Amino acid sequence: MTARICILTPGALGSNPRVVKEAEALTEAGYRVTTVSTRTLDNVDRLDDSLLANARWRAERLDFRTRGTTWRVRRAAQIMWNAAFATTRLAGIAERAASPLTRPLAAAGSKLAADLYIAHYPAALPAAAYAARLHNARYAYDAEDYHCGEWPQTSEFDASRRLLHAVEDRYLAKCAYITAASPGIADAYAETYRVQRPTVVLNVFPRAQAPAAATLAGAAVPAPSIYWFSQTIGPNRGLETAVEAIGRARTLPHLYLRGNAAAGFAERLHTIASRLGAADRLHFLSPEPPAEMARLASLYDLGLSSETGYTVNRSIALNNKLFTYLLGGIPVLLSDIPAHRAFAPQAIDAVRLYAAADAKALAAAIDGVVGEPRRLAAARAAAWQYGQARFNWDVEQLTLLGCVGSVFTSRHEGRLN
Repeated sequence: MTARICILTPGALGSNPRVVKEAEALTEAGYRVTTVSTRTLDNVDRLDDSLLANARWRAERLDFRTRGTTWRVRRAAQIMWNAAFATTRLAGIAERAASPLTRPLAAAGSKLAADLYIAHYPAALPAAAYAARLHNARYAYDAEDYHCGEWPQTSEFDASRRLLHAVEDRYLAKCAYITAASPGIADAYAETYRVQRPTVVLNVFPRAQAPAAATLAGAAVPAPSIYWFSQTIGPNRGLETAVEAIGRARTLPHLYLRGNAAAGFAERLHTIASRLGAADRLHFLSPEPPAEMARLASLYDLGLSSETGYTVNRSIALNNKLFTYLLGGIPVLLSDIPAHRAFAPQAIDAVRLYAAADAKALAAAIDGVVGEPRRLAAARAAAWQYGQARFNWDVEQLTLLGCVGSVFTSRHEGRLN
């Protein structure tokens, strides 16, 4: 009998490529896969539709686009449970207090009989455990971030950290396996919860999304071109430093930012650029589907991963843009946060570290690559090779499949014994 797997996430498929890659890999491996996700924003919903048009797995989507009475009741209940959690630690309170999406996910998951439930994000973890218990199955957890480290280390966020810790601490020990998106995240989970170190499954992408071949330089005009992308263009991502750096660089580079700008932030960056005489070298680009990111990145000379380490999680995570750049065949300028310092030796001739929040250092790093065409061409060739040979989903999915396969191997062996 074909094993059944249910993947649960509080997010939308269109904004969670990690879930989509997982569903595709497990389906290709012969498992019967169902995803349970949410619908919250119309623009993301359109991405969901395009993904599911060719999906070979079953998808259930909980529709929260119209947040009417039911949603307000859930939010009011969550506030009540938060107050209760502050005074007691009884089982079940933390789960209700942490997210209004946990119970809908649990209800949806419990209707889908599966042999393994995989939770993405803390809101889905209790839901996966509940469904697994109901169907005499097992559950697993994917930590795309170190979630307890997503807030600044100030006292105002202590209550939120305690609540999230209570949820994860209750369920992690009984997971069939835990995966993490970076070595630093894996280490943090092992240390925080005293669980076996999670298996690292990097946030990389399929070779099929890469451009056809390596190129000597980017094709974007005007050039030289520096590229950065994310869902949101906002503060605490090192972008202010990046704008100042293009104003200082002798090669007069252009900075291209793709995503939706947070309120007032584009104006803030324009003010910095204007002060340095670089207003005409700052460009904002519209969001595009995740599957197009590597190909689009290849059009630029250099990729920028400028994290400042604003939170513990941001200092130990390896974000998807780093691996998108490598798959696209473009070298990467990396701020020297701990995660980047640890990663750099693995792609030494395709990445260049600079001191975070140091515009002068970033400007020098830019000039040192785009100012020397031979060095740029060599770095692009190296990036291409790393993307093709190692940092891609065709390779990385084997680690995920090994984790899932071990669940069913151990269950089968247990029955034989």
